[in-house]
Parts: sequence; C-alpha cells; structure tokens
Amino acid sequence: MHLSFAPLRFTALLLAAGLLAACAAAPPRGAATTAPASGQREATATGPGKLGTLAGTAGVAGPLLSESRASREIQLPAIVVIRRYDDVFREKDATVPVTVEYAWDYARGVGIERVYTRDGKPHSQRDLPEQTMNFTDTEMELAFALAREHERLGPVLAQTGLRFYGGFAYREATDPGCGERSRCVHVIVSGGDDGERPVAHAIVDLMKRVVVHPFFGPDNPGPLTQAHP
Repeated sequence: MHLSFAPLRFTALLLAAGLLAACAAAPPRGAATTAPASGQREATATGPGKLGTLAGTAGVAGPLLSESRASREIQLPAIVVIRRYDDVFREKDATVPVTVEYAWDYARGVGIERVYTRDGKPHSQRDLPEQTMNFTDTEMELAFALAREHERLGPVLAQTGLRFYGGFAYREATDPGCGERSRCVHVIVSGGDDGERPVAHAIVDLMKRVVVHPFFGPDNPGPLTQAHP
C-alpha cells in the first residue's frame, strides 16, 4: 500500500496511519474486558499475570518515543510483546478468564498469539503468519535510528525542527525486501511550523535492521529535500 503526501496535510496523513496500524494488529478472539491505552511504553518484565494491559506505539516522537537514539543502543529481544489485555473465553459451557498477548517473534519472523490463565499459566499459542502486527515504541525508535543513520537519508534528516512519525506496517508480496518474514514499517518525517512540509518517507525492515526504501513512493521529496531552508 502506498501512502501519499499530497494532497493531504501531515496531520491527516498521521490519522490515516493510525487507522492502518489498527488494521495491521492481530484481531482479538473476543471483546477485551480492559481496553489498553495507545502509546504505552512496553514492559520489560515477564509473566502475563503480573503486567496488566499493554498497547502498541502511538507512532509519534515525543516523551515516550525518542527520534534521537542510536541503533547500536537498541537491541530487541527475540520476542517483542506488542499488545496484552484481559478477556474471557467461553469453553465447554464455562467461562475462562484469560490474558491474551500478541507479539512478534524475531527469531522466526512471524506474529504470535499467546494466551494465559489469569495466574500466568500457558493456555494456548498460535502463529499468525498473515498478520503484520502493530509496533512498540522501542521498535519505532530503532526504525527512526536506522533511517537517520542511512547514508543517503542521513543528510536529509540532519535538518533541525523535524517531526518523526511511524508505527504502521508495510508488506508487499512482490517486494523482495518486505515480503514474508519481514517486519517493514513506514517512517515519515515532516518539517515546518505545523509539520506541513514533506521531508522524507522511508521503509525500514526491523528484521534485517536495514532501510529497504530510503525514498519511498513517487511523490517522496527525496534527496532534493536538502535544498529546503
């Protein structure tokens, strides 16, 4: 899917990105009893019965999401938990309170769903090979870092007063860099007082930690953006 700068202002583009992110996340099996807040920093501890709800990134650089970290500082675990919420399953005419967890398995390049009883005991697990999943704050920090450190993008993103956005997935079967087992994400950067000036639009694969498309889309400003004041 191609996301175009024109004729949208960047605020409208960001709203569209949020809707795409919601579509990319794995669908729950049932209605959650507790809805997680978006943009929450992912927890580092383990034990589903102890952590409560969790949600993916809001995708906008700010207090919880830095655009200035170096990629060498960011090492992702083998399994990154993206979303967690409490639910109740109906099984054999009985209600079973559970905690449902969606995660990305970086060792295998696939989304997974893990279900636990409320005391933290494993209930079930399944792969979600068709799901691209949402992203966490730390994953987006890595995407921003890789974009800033790219040889061709670096000079463009060295400007001051830039705004970094992201958090929505890109997967295309005909794209050798973002097909099966990829973890590609859009990185969009704007400038100007209201973020109205397009600066960059890149695709980054977090599985390989590479920028797949530094100047994505026919309307992407590209290297000429360096000429802007």
